[in-house]
Amino acid sequence: MALQPQPVFMFANQAGLDMLETTLVALQGITLEKIFDESGRKALCPDFAKLMQQGFACLPSGMCVSTMGRHVSYEQAVSWKVFSDCEVNNNNRIHCLAFLFANWSFL
Repeated sequence: MALQPQPVFMFANQAGLDMLETTLVALQGITLEKIFDESGRKALCPDFAKLMQQGFACLPSGMCVSTMGRHVSYEQAVSWKVFSDCEVNNNNRIHCLAFLFANWSFL
């Protein structure tokens, strides 16, 4: 399964903005492909299926890249689905995916 290059970041607290080295306005143009390199995307794929099936996934430690190109390591990440408040055919529609990066630091 290939991830489509769609903006996925809609909101971040100050720590998230600091980690990605971006602003709240520029955040909406950031895609998963921009912050995860090839090895990071490959590591995310098995957990992505789990995320879509179970609604959440705990990701092991890893690395990503800030918008300025600096490498960021993190101890653990958690991702979960956020649903819209409307129902279509008795199924909740996914509004977005949320990510939490714990104990991150620039390398």
